[in-house]
Amino acid sequence: MRAYRRFSSVRQMSVSVGAFVLLALLLESGGLASWAERLDIGPERAVAVPMTVLLHRALGWTGLERVRHREMIGLAKIGWSDDPVALAEAHPVKHVVAAAIHPAVSVRVTPSTVVSSSVAPTPPPVPKAPLRPMVGDPPLLSTLPELPPVEVGKTRTIALAGDSMMAVGLSSTLLREAPRYKDLALVKAFKSGTGLARPEVFDWNTEYPAMLKDAHPDVVLVAIGANDGQGFVDNGVVYPFGTAGWKEIYQRRVQAYLDLLEADGATVIWLGLPPMKSDVYDAHIALVNRIDYAVVSASPQAIWFSTAGLVGDANGRFQDLGEVHGQPARLRQADGIHLSDDGAVLIAAKLLPWLAAQEGNAPTGKSNP
Repeated sequence: MRAYRRFSSVRQMSVSVGAFVLLALLLESGGLASWAERLDIGPERAVAVPMTVLLHRALGWTGLERVRHREMIGLAKIGWSDDPVALAEAHPVKHVVAAAIHPAVSVRVTPSTVVSSSVAPTPPPVPKAPLRPMVGDPPLLSTLPELPPVEVGKTRTIALAGDSMMAVGLSSTLLREAPRYKDLALVKAFKSGTGLARPEVFDWNTEYPAMLKDAHPDVVLVAIGANDGQGFVDNGVVYPFGTAGWKEIYQRRVQAYLDLLEADGATVIWLGLPPMKSDVYDAHIALVNRIDYAVVSASPQAIWFSTAGLVGDANGRFQDLGEVHGQPARLRQADGIHLSDDGAVLIAAKLLPWLAAQEGNAPTGKSNP
């Protein structure tokens, strides 16, 4: 009977719960600080940020976060973790070349600007180009224009850019499926938890060139904006999400990011965000998509690629279950936001054959959905 009396007193229970909470704080203080940084502008963030940052700094001496991070990477290597940061470090790929007999050689030889992430220069000011008029909702399906074919013996270098919408599900599927086609080289240039609304948290204008290093992509596949449905502060002024000022500033940031991706002559394929499970969140993402679409559709160097018609229902609304290769499949992650591997297969099946267009360039081997 004594074995069932471990928590016989309130004091013992309180000590056990307190120890559990302390351990959780020790292991997750960095995650709490990151969570607070990404809260919408308002009273909650004003209180949460200083508290979590102070906690994280106070607990940094323990070294437990480094231990946890190493363990998460180990779990990611055996497929037991879906943490996007751990997955990226568990499977590092600088350049993935589809055909081993064709080393990654960029077609373009124009020098690129390489920025060290340790000593980042002052970011350039956001250009004051005329605002693009809103052109309505993006189409459910996109018709991909003809690309110049890959020259025989050359490699088409493709950068995978964006936030967790690229990092989770989509990038791993593209990296897995690309070797079925000749002469494609894929470069990682994405980071989860980022966006364009909050450059003070992560500034793509300085970080993207550092991610590319010595790569000169011919094509950039970008999926970004999942974290941008929030207000922000600009020059000391608070702009709640969706207000006129927010729309103007956000569009300029989208334009600056697109200019950055196109700077070396790359063709940009902008993947519209898929419909989301939460109605409120889906409405926020719909506005982000409309602004992105207005900017992208005005650039002769950029192509809009809709995902709603591939992973959504007939009306472009959220659906969890669909069909892949004639078999029932779950298209979205449990969070109702990110693509599952099967959902990402539907995207990759449209993009990769088109990107690999070359005379005699047929896929080799079978797909691994």
